[in-house]
Amino acid sequence: MGIVFSPTDYNPFTLFSFSHIAMLFIFGLIFIASVQLFSKNLTQKNHKVIVWSLTAILLLSELTYQIWSLSVGIWDARYFIPIQLCSFSTFFGMYLLFRKSTYIFYFFFYVAFFPPVFALLTPDLVYGFPHYFYWKFFFQHIAIPVTAIYLLYRDHTKLPVRSMFIAFLALNAVAIPIGFVNSLLDANYFFLAGPPVSDTALSLFGEGWVYILQLEAVALIFFFLTFLIGKGLLKKKTNALR
Repeated sequence: MGIVFSPTDYNPFTLFSFSHIAMLFIFGLIFIASVQLFSKNLTQKNHKVIVWSLTAILLLSELTYQIWSLSVGIWDARYFIPIQLCSFSTFFGMYLLFRKSTYIFYFFFYVAFFPPVFALLTPDLVYGFPHYFYWKFFFQHIAIPVTAIYLLYRDHTKLPVRSMFIAFLALNAVAIPIGFVNSLLDANYFFLAGPPVSDTALSLFGEGWVYILQLEAVALIFFFLTFLIGKGLLKKKTNALR
């Protein structure tokens, strides 16, 4: 399998290495281009291409991850059940690409913006370039916020202040059963049991209840920032249509 698919023979990922910075640069370009494109009036054909392209990236990211882990014999319920926050964002994103739902969109938009961006900045990643998981990780975490921007523009969903609190309550409601799964499996889905082993932004949040309380506070802060960004993006769309 070589270093592309092997679970043991690979180049380790290094934070802010050339391969990391290159993907951040690509993300920046894609994000800016997406805002410029999605804020314009698009044809039905354009929408179909965007919807199926995003769906393919999101679906293949999760599907190939499961296939790869099973095929190389490393699948473990503690790590590979698709219930991390990025997986929730992926599933809800795919659903919303085909079905409109205001309340599901509230939850998706607020968890699909800053969390994947922080994951891109400080990845919980072992496998470096050119490993399969390197590409899967970055493609998926780039596609999630791009999907959020696309859905915001396509559906022109209003973002009232209450949308922040609806999303925050939904996040906590989802976290409760995830916490039970963590206890049952000795896992760390949603990183509720503590920060990941690798150095990420969550490593600054302490331990125990202090860690959880800081997660809650930071979530509210970034939900508010997401709210402001969303309102700004909708204003850009409105101005573009004039």
